[in-house]
Amino acid sequence: MKRLLFGQMLIIWTSMAMAKDIRQPLRQVMETFSSETCVRDSKKIAKTFSGLTVQEYQRELGTGKYNSLLEELWNFKIKLHSKMRSFHSNGDLSQECSRSMRGAFKAIREVEDFVEENYLRKSKGVKFPDSAFAPNNPHLRIAPKYKGLNLSKDLKSGDIILSRGNAYTSAAIANLGEFDTQFSHLSIVYKDESGELWTVEAHIEVGSFVRKLEDHIKDNNFRTMIFRFNDPLLAKSAATFAFQRVKKATETSGNIPYDFGFDMDQSKTLFCSELISWAFGEVSDHEVSIPLVRNRIQLRKTSFVQDLGITAEKSFIPSDLEIDPRFSIVAEWRDANRINDSLEKDAIIQGMFTWVDKYGYRMKNGSSRKSFFYRNFVWVMRRTPILKIFVNKKLPINMSRKLIGYFGVLESIGELLHEELKKADVEAINKRGFPLLKNEKFEVLDQYRKIDLAKRNPKLHDMFRPEK
Repeated sequence: MKRLLFGQMLIIWTSMAMAKDIRQPLRQVMETFSSETCVRDSKKIAKTFSGLTVQEYQRELGTGKYNSLLEELWNFKIKLHSKMRSFHSNGDLSQECSRSMRGAFKAIREVEDFVEENYLRKSKGVKFPDSAFAPNNPHLRIAPKYKGLNLSKDLKSGDIILSRGNAYTSAAIANLGEFDTQFSHLSIVYKDESGELWTVEAHIEVGSFVRKLEDHIKDNNFRTMIFRFNDPLLAKSAATFAFQRVKKATETSGNIPYDFGFDMDQSKTLFCSELISWAFGEVSDHEVSIPLVRNRIQLRKTSFVQDLGITAEKSFIPSDLEIDPRFSIVAEWRDANRINDSLEKDAIIQGMFTWVDKYGYRMKNGSSRKSFFYRNFVWVMRRTPILKIFVNKKLPINMSRKLIGYFGVLESIGELLHEELKKADVEAINKRGFPLLKNEKFEVLDQYRKIDLAKRNPKLHDMFRPEK
């Protein structure tokens, strides 16, 4: 009887111990992960980590073993990415596998975000640099293959910087395609003969341009990842081509305009990802096409995508690079000081996209003060000789009045919903020690939507409402 009781207690104790370890599902999956099980196992990882509860986080974070957890999660991502690359080398990588692995990477990163942000809140005296390029950054994760790499000195021509900006438009771009993602911008690195590092990139505000890496760093992005192409000579040629062509255009006819249509089949205008694809295509006689799989950009929230000026059916969203097996992960970093702000913006955009698809919501152009000002003053100033110098670095000449109006509405909606979400997050932090989980953020936003819809003088529904 005593032996039986002891055995039962041992089983219960073991189950409780396993329940505390949110890494256990990944360990189990990694033992059998193969090209045949890729879709099933990737979906299992995504479902397990996206579905973590408040209680599970409380148990895990209560142990205080933040660094070991973060290190193991990072190593899991590197292993998964290496498996994807090996599948490709063996000719066994399917599009379904690539797409499902995207969900696994995203779900693991969401846990990393939450853990690192909580680590910052609980730790005293721990400093988190505000840039991946800060010297001796202890929170920069570097893949074992590149151990000892100095991001400020050791990057090579052709390296790619995947980053996340701070604006609501950045959140919209990150979540544009058929999948929600966490990154919004791509830049290609160029190293000149003197060893100076530059970036070549395209911004909505000014089109394509080159600048020193140190100026890129000043953008103060939320996230940074570095990728390296498997053919260093081709990558160097692509970077050299991009640098020379873009620099020459700026010095002669002016910056290559931004491509608001996300149309990759022309190069008269370029968006950030397209610039990189264009460069690799040109130097390889179009034998190398990046990304390996184009994103089905019109698959969801079609009306919203079209209001933002996007006409392409398929295109290259920045995060598509993460599932391109010809690139290896070099390093990754997030700003733990501001990561919850980024997650709040993601929740807002993802919530808006859900309302578009589920209820037929659509932005009303010119419906906010900011939208009205952008349409009727900023857009006019950009075309007025005496006044354009005040806005030429903030607004491209090829942005239509209608499009700038929609950008203004998006910012106004984002600011309104963000105010509500911040209040709820502060309340959650005060109550239980950490902010709302993703599904809880959605609940807060949807509750606000329902309340606002019922009001006689709504705020949200003046700008964003179902089409009749």
